[in-house]
Amino acid sequence: MLPLVRNSKSGRIVMLSSGLGSITWNADPKWPFAAVKPLGYNGSKAILNMMTVQLAWELRDTPIKVNTVNPGYTATDMNANSGTQTVEEGAAETVRQALAPDDAPTGGFFQTGGMVPW
Repeated sequence: MLPLVRNSKSGRIVMLSSGLGSITWNADPKWPFAAVKPLGYNGSKAILNMMTVQLAWELRDTPIKVNTVNPGYTATDMNANSGTQTVEEGAAETVRQALAPDDAPTGGFFQTGGMVPW
């Protein structure tokens, strides 16, 4: 897909991660989800976060922006619709990053309301 993104005037790559992929949050015993430790899921999201940093570095001299989004605890079939926000609320930051202006940052981890620590 990268050749197609490179052909775009304002290419955007938005990775969907999770707060569970934040090593900083996972290491904080006071974080509300600190006890949620499914290694496969959390590890795969941490790897995806690293891919974001690596790809943003590789594309740093292009207009392409590469960022990761934590959609938050969204009510979906994956969690038996127990999430605290709607799908629309969960998708808001992903859409914002996909439509980011040309002067937007790249290589970041975002959620609605700001940055997520790696």
